[in-house]
Amino acid sequence: MSQISTIERGSSSLTSTCIRINVPRGAGHKLFEEKREIKAPHQQEQETFFIKATRGADAQGEPTSDGFLVYKGSKIATSTVPSITNNFKRLRNELIDSGLIIQKDDEFEISDDYIFSSPSTAAVIVLGRNANGLTEWKRRDGTTLKEFESKE
Repeated sequence: MSQISTIERGSSSLTSTCIRINVPRGAGHKLFEEKREIKAPHQQEQETFFIKATRGADAQGEPTSDGFLVYKGSKIATSTVPSITNNFKRLRNELIDSGLIIQKDDEFEISDDYIFSSPSTAAVIVLGRNANGLTEWKRRDGTTLKEFESKE
C-alpha cells in the first residue's frame, strides 16, 4: 500500500490534470507574455501605425521583433472580398473561432493585443482583402511602414 496521505493523493491528481487551450496555429508562442515592447511615450506614438478602410476596418498597431502587433480594440472589416486568399480566409475564421476576433454589435474587433507573423498578414486580416502591409500601415503623418523602416 502507498505511503501517500489522502491530501497528497488529492493534490497529486490535480497536478496531472490537462488544460486545453484552443489557439490558432502559430499563435501560442506569446500567449502568456507581454506583447507590447516598453518604449518612451514619444517613441510609442512615433511607431504606431494605422489602417482605416471600408467595411469597418479601423486598426492600430506597431512593428515588433516577432512580426506586427495589432492592438486590442482594433476594428476588423466585417466581411471579406471573394478574391481573398484561402489561407487568409482560413486564418481569419480560426481567429474568430478562437475568440480573438469578436463581434460587438455590427462590428468585429480584436479582443486582445495580437502579434501577426508579418505586417501584410495583419493588414489582410484587418482589411478582409489581400494587401501589402508595408504600404497599407501608415503613421498619422502618412508615412508608410515601408518608408519608416527604410529611414531606420
